[in-house]
Amino acid sequence: IQYDLQLANQHEMQHQELMIYDFQNYFERFPDSDDNYRPFKINDNFDKKAQNKRHTKEMVKIPGGIFDIGFYGDGFSYDNELPEHKVYLYPYQIDSTPVSNGDFIKFIEEEGYERYEYWLSDGWDMVQEFKWNSPLYWFKKDDVWMKKDFFGTSAINPDEPVINVSYYEADAYAKWAKKRLPTEAEWEKAASWNEDLKRKTRYPWGNEILPTSEHANLLESFLWRPSLCGSYEKGKSFYGCYQMMGDVWEWTSSEYSLYPGFKSRFSEYTDKWAINQKVLRGGSFATPRRQIRNSYRNYFKPHERIQFSGFRCAK
Repeated sequence: IQYDLQLANQHEMQHQELMIYDFQNYFERFPDSDDNYRPFKINDNFDKKAQNKRHTKEMVKIPGGIFDIGFYGDGFSYDNELPEHKVYLYPYQIDSTPVSNGDFIKFIEEEGYERYEYWLSDGWDMVQEFKWNSPLYWFKKDDVWMKKDFFGTSAINPDEPVINVSYYEADAYAKWAKKRLPTEAEWEKAASWNEDLKRKTRYPWGNEILPTSEHANLLESFLWRPSLCGSYEKGKSFYGCYQMMGDVWEWTSSEYSLYPGFKSRFSEYTDKWAINQKVLRGGSFATPRRQIRNSYRNYFKPHERIQFSGFRCAK
């Protein structure tokens, strides 16, 4: 009964985040900037946080070898994070920050949405059928990319992580950039492995400290939008990856499937969805801090864009 009660609480947190997606999606359809959802609390330290940005195009090197993916230790986890098991990784590189709006605008300007060779077949069908030419909610006004969010209508900030993109768009960008999306095992190692301690940690910065506004942009930060790429020095991983927790969910190339030896702890909760979905990791600015950890596995269908999803590349 203890697990069932914890599961119910965690599930409610998931719906809190989904509700925030819905608020933005619903009010975006009204052109009046004032016809909008107004969050009950907004942190006014965003400009101060902006001074902490460190946006570079660096990639960090991660050594290969055997890695134990999945949840370990005490505390709650979903059954789809279990059992922890071994995978083999070849050496790889991964972006130190999420892909920014400015990076993605370059992809658009170089006809990324018009060149079929960057796109998976199903993704190209979506581009053609729904006339995609930018991330969800973007539009052009006087040759400037704009969007309406919880702060009204404003120009796209080139230094924020790109958000509300589908897996297809993330994958197409990665091909254009001559990179790829990381697997979820690669993502988890970059976020959780501490070479000095020779073990994984629950959060990118360690085990002991719950996420705070000094570590990550999560729901309790009350910023209501992504922080600038390269923020949160205290929240970076051992390997030097920034914002692997909070800001935007990050697409991985992995199919959402159940781990070897999976045992359901609540029938028809996580297991029935293990088909035709891609894994996302890391949480967003709308994710409650007590819900997220390095091993948390989110999943959406590859065409979906309403969630606060971005990505970083690997090679």
